[in-house]
Amino acid sequence: MIEIGNHLGTITVSKKYLVSLVAAKVQNCFGITRLVRTDAKLSDGAVVIKISAVFSPDVNIPAVADAVSHKVAYELIDKTGIDVRSVEIFADEIV
Repeated sequence: MIEIGNHLGTITVSKKYLVSLVAAKVQNCFGITRLVRTDAKLSDGAVVIKISAVFSPDVNIPAVADAVSHKVAYELIDKTGIDVRSVEIFADEIV
């Protein structure tokens, strides 16, 4: 469970829910063929997301990673209201 306090009280979100949100968003992104693993943890009141994915061979990996990072951060802020410190994307394989 990840707990974030704000002026309204405490927000409790399960890690499983955060990972499922990230997985759903990443699987629909151009240039990503498969999601390998996802991790979410709390760091100084914000969430840090780590994603390992398999990329398509014909894409600009830095551009796809940047787009995915922004989409994931927006999705988490929109759905949970939790601040996102960073979204790190690792190219596990290119297939």
